[in-house]
Amino acid sequence: MKIGIFGGTLDPFSVGHAAVVQNAFEQLNLDKIYIVPTTVNYYRKDKRYLFTFDEKVRIIQDFITSFDKPVEIDTVEKDKDGSWRTIDLVQYFEKKHPDDELFLIIGEDSYREFKTWTRWQDILTYVNLCVAGRGLGLGEDPEVPILRINMGNKFEECSATNTRNRLIEELIEEMNKGGAIQL
Repeated sequence: MKIGIFGGTLDPFSVGHAAVVQNAFEQLNLDKIYIVPTTVNYYRKDKRYLFTFDEKVRIIQDFITSFDKPVEIDTVEKDKDGSWRTIDLVQYFEKKHPDDELFLIIGEDSYREFKTWTRWQDILTYVNLCVAGRGLGLGEDPEVPILRINMGNKFEECSATNTRNRLIEELIEEMNKGGAIQL
């Protein structure tokens, strides 16, 4: 089987993330994708999150009910601290699926930082690295072979940071109007 692993803070999980999952199935011919929310983001400067881990899982669950392909949430990272790294995640999946081919799905932003990740070379021995492109002109590094997931130009501005910032602006606007906020 061909197994996709799509992890991240996913704060919030958005239509863009759902599109990555859908395009990964179609373009990589995957049999199953695991979505793995994390509690730690090493590249996020403010370290504040909109949603708790459990809230993120519920949001992701709402999204994946609409998929007609096998998508599962794996909560292995729920109680992990800052010492857990991507290498630990891919080794976990290697043990969970020893006879399957693994595909680690990341975005362009993560790909640009990939060579700063702990034991990045070792990660590549366990998985095929797949980069979901938003049409921003991804330059490839010959040391880091990748498979591309073409997202098309309509996702150029669709990043988790942009989604989070728009959501915060909308929440602030609603609060200023005196509206009730329900999550």
